[in-house]
Amino acid sequence: MMSVFSTEGKLAGFLNRIGDLIWLNVLTLVCCIPIVTIGAAAAAMLQLTMKMVKNEEGALTVSYFRAFRDNFRQATAIWLIGGGVSLFLYLDIMLLGTVEYSFVRPYQIVLLVLMLFVLMFTSFSLAVSARFENTLKNTIKNGILFCVIHIFRSILMFLVTLIPVVLLVVSLRFLSVDVLLGVSGPAFLVSIYFRDLFREFEQEGETCEDGM
Repeated sequence: MMSVFSTEGKLAGFLNRIGDLIWLNVLTLVCCIPIVTIGAAAAAMLQLTMKMVKNEEGALTVSYFRAFRDNFRQATAIWLIGGGVSLFLYLDIMLLGTVEYSFVRPYQIVLLVLMLFVLMFTSFSLAVSARFENTLKNTIKNGILFCVIHIFRSILMFLVTLIPVVLLVVSLRFLSVDVLLGVSGPAFLVSIYFRDLFREFEQEGETCEDGM
């Protein structure tokens, strides 16, 4: 029993990990405030969580802002493209809501599904950007290919990332949960999947320079 509560025990390690994820969540939310930097903030978070699942992270704050700087240009471009398309689709859905015709509802559903797929492709492209050095074109292409090749698992992982949004829709009482672990928690779980997905590339030292 003493070993369980020791500073080097599993319980202490678990609590330290939770503390790291809470701080990472705060850093990510703060860096998302300008909105345009959401892509860089998410890529930096994913880079850190992918290191966390392998116990390779260093000083958390320093590592995060270094990753934020390194990913800024490409991740911002990915976010502006994916987020811009998603916003356009969302506005179309809202605009159709003002029209009273029988065909509107099915069309809204199609647009909603399309918007969710765009967001999924964007999130995977950010993960690829966080892990591999590549051109913007190949990074987006590889992110989409990872989704398509492993479509069912990709959808499951994307649903995990939507947990904080779902919690807020259910009740605003979950706002405190989102502030503490709503972003970094799902990212950590998804990074376990990304670790296995990217393993073959890590072992072979691939950088995906020629695409998939």
